[in-house]
Amino acid sequence: MHPAELARVTDFSMSKKMKVAIIVILIGAVAVAATVGVWYYKTKFYVPDKDGMVRDMADTVISCSYSEGGGMDGGSMSMRIFLDENNEVWFEYYNQPFVGAEEESASYRIDNTAIEQIRQKCSEYGVLGWGELELSELQLLDAPTTSVRFVYGDKEYYSVRSDYDLPEKGHGFFSEFYGILNQYNTQGGN
Repeated sequence: MHPAELARVTDFSMSKKMKVAIIVILIGAVAVAATVGVWYYKTKFYVPDKDGMVRDMADTVISCSYSEGGGMDGGSMSMRIFLDENNEVWFEYYNQPFVGAEEESASYRIDNTAIEQIRQKCSEYGVLGWGELELSELQLLDAPTTSVRFVYGDKEYYSVRSDYDLPEKGHGFFSEFYGILNQYNTQGGN
């Protein structure tokens, strides 16, 4: 074979080897990125239980608070259900219907099933997996803003507001959590 032909064949095969090497590197990079993504998702939103099975992070919710504020009357209201250090469930309530109105507040122990109701709704809506949400382009400037905040896992928290662009299944989210918390507000304590 002529030396010029040999050089051209060698250049072609090196080029082919280089292409294969680049493809292998790209496939490896995608596999590593996918593995890291799955690991991050599982460590952020899932925890292993004592038998090594994976459970929804909603199982570890220890607090849920619902609050409304702003709007034309300037009032504010908040309700919170939380698990204390003795594993007792408490309900707290605060309301000032409008600026200058007399404030109402209450705090009392409630049935332990309240936390389970919150956890079930978190799981149903997958709310702890929604991630960062953007503010909605449509804003009603004189409307009150509602927010729901969860404390879960090792004191991590997640909050979402009514003026965010919610996932499709999140449209009933605020009324569901309001309903759960408000049923304990009407009990008036034990």
